[in-house]
Amino acid sequence: MSPEWRARLTPAFEAMLGGTLPEGPTYAVYVWGNFLREAELDRLPEWLDPAALRGDTVLVHQHLAMTDEGPLRVDAAGSLFELADADAEDYVEGRDLPLPPREGWRVAYVRLASDGSLFDAMRAATQVGDGPEDLSEYEFDADEEWEATLTEAGVDDALLAHLRWCVADGSAGMVFNGPAPCDVPRGTAVASWSDEAGFQWETAVVRL
Repeated sequence: MSPEWRARLTPAFEAMLGGTLPEGPTYAVYVWGNFLREAELDRLPEWLDPAALRGDTVLVHQHLAMTDEGPLRVDAAGSLFELADADAEDYVEGRDLPLPPREGWRVAYVRLASDGSLFDAMRAATQVGDGPEDLSEYEFDADEEWEATLTEAGVDDALLAHLRWCVADGSAGMVFNGPAPCDVPRGTAVASWSDEAGFQWETAVVRL
């Protein structure tokens, strides 16, 4: 990632989190929701690819997506699997999943690929990609307060047009809840999003 792109994104992420981006702890992004189960994306054969479960490759599937602009980049090794005969919320990371898994397995929490930093977790959660060519011009209406906050932080028009989908007003896109409390399977949430229009997706950046 170029220094210019990082410098362009940093003010937006700092504005959303209400402070500078700390170094040190490991951060991750988890995505979950009804859509995974209803569309049977939690049982895709690709989840059991040994290379993906080892963390050697990033899992990309055309239907495993939150928007029409492209699929998620998934860390299958860090995603959380649920086994039919396990206790409730006793999740197994993909890297520890026995192959072949017991009947009844499913993915409960999708972990997005990132480098472990808070910056990159926010980049993955907002799906801005590795450069300006990855930005999308969403037509969603942004929450007025968040749009004002991002504008005051100096976020440029092209980046703001992309971020509208994840600071949406609730009629479409993802509503940004900021650091509000959020139940997560691992760590402590530092930012979260919800799909209030369809209750299909939830997202959280967590400090592990």
